[in-house]
Amino acid sequence: MIKFKNKKIYGWSKSNYSKCNYLETSNVEQINEVFDYAKKNNKKISLRAGGRSYGDNTLNKDNIVLKYVAEKNIHSFNKLNGQILVSGSCTIKELLKFIIPKGWILNVSPASQYITIAGAISNNVHGKNCLAKGYFGDYVEEIEIITPDKGLLNCTNKENVELFHSVISGLGAFGIILKAKIKLRKIKTIKINTDINYVRNINEAVEKSENLTKNYEYNIGSLNFTRFNNRITDGKIHSSNFAEEEELKQDNSEANFLIYIINYFLLFNKLPIIDKITEYSFSKITSKKISNTKKIIENYYSMNFLGDKYLPLYNNFFKNGFIEYQVIFDKEYYLNAIYEIEILMQNNNYSSYMSSFKNYKASNDKYIFGLSKNGYCLTLDIPFEKNKKFEIFIRKINEVTIKYDGQVYFGKTPCVNNQEFKEMYKNYNQFGKIKKIHDSNFLLVSEMTNRIFTDIYNYKY
Repeated sequence: MIKFKNKKIYGWSKSNYSKCNYLETSNVEQINEVFDYAKKNNKKISLRAGGRSYGDNTLNKDNIVLKYVAEKNIHSFNKLNGQILVSGSCTIKELLKFIIPKGWILNVSPASQYITIAGAISNNVHGKNCLAKGYFGDYVEEIEIITPDKGLLNCTNKENVELFHSVISGLGAFGIILKAKIKLRKIKTIKINTDINYVRNINEAVEKSENLTKNYEYNIGSLNFTRFNNRITDGKIHSSNFAEEEELKQDNSEANFLIYIINYFLLFNKLPIIDKITEYSFSKITSKKISNTKKIIENYYSMNFLGDKYLPLYNNFFKNGFIEYQVIFDKEYYLNAIYEIEILMQNNNYSSYMSSFKNYKASNDKYIFGLSKNGYCLTLDIPFEKNKKFEIFIRKINEVTIKYDGQVYFGKTPCVNNQEFKEMYKNYNQFGKIKKIHDSNFLLVSEMTNRIFTDIYNYKY
């Protein structure tokens, strides 16, 4: 008998939650039992990994949320060619702890070390080196997945090819990733040389980034979209390369005690006066002017996992959570689109605590929901409001995104409806075809997939 727990599950940005029947298991046979149970009892199953998706990706009101946690996460490692076989439940943190002392690293990593390999594949995550190295899925060589209809399958770019490219970026809609074989990158150091350049506005951010990306692998910009920016969206671009000095000793990647004390204080941000002070502080940090290029030496962890190290409780700072709106446009449309979004925010009195800017290249067009833009993204952390005004505001931002042929990234952005999704992603019909092959009863459904695939299946919560 399956023993579910009644549990309240949140998206990471804390803007939404649902009460569900929760099960955590390491037993593959029990996964099949859950599939059978759901089929017999007209229940739907959403798959949860590290819980780092921002929105309703894994939420499932009054239904099943299933989390697979393997008993063993590192299965095999070839130290000669850098191939590693890991469980889907393995976190980026655990993987790096194993491979860095051996002189290897991930080619592409997201900005949080608490994401799992299954989550990284399902969202086809990318990092600060997207333009140089592409997407996480580009380095996945093999996937072992269990699906409701076909059971246990092995997928590569030669075997079960269509499913392989659908699982990568497939939002967890086809099955549970049990294992994955990943190609790693050889390194001799985790020391990083970083240059920090001030930019006066978005135009200059675009102009400078075009030059910086020619010489630096990792690039990320921060821009001031707070209420205190005096209508000047200035900021900084951090550009990084691996150093020449050989050093594989891992520093502590966790936030220290003092950082947690500061973060706990910021939990009082739910009070209006503290909210203003906090947003003002973010504004001053982002807009702090530097006349010349500032050079720093850091390590891979502090460069890539800045939020984990310095703002571990950031998702709790907001009274009602926040919406992270991450949108990508081709180069020729980017500036016009961002200006319209900025005007919308100003006219509706909305702002973003932290906003980032990054260069992108189009992903492999075989990925079912890959990002197809060669350009730039803007990421906005907008405090969430559960009212009609906010809903209208979000619809208007989506209108701008569609007008300029943009895409939102679904690992972050939970505010796109069925029609908007079809305008942004072109493989909608292909999804339905593959779904019917591997999950013909549509057992694997989350609140997010139910929202964006309403004319393929529309479960009534």
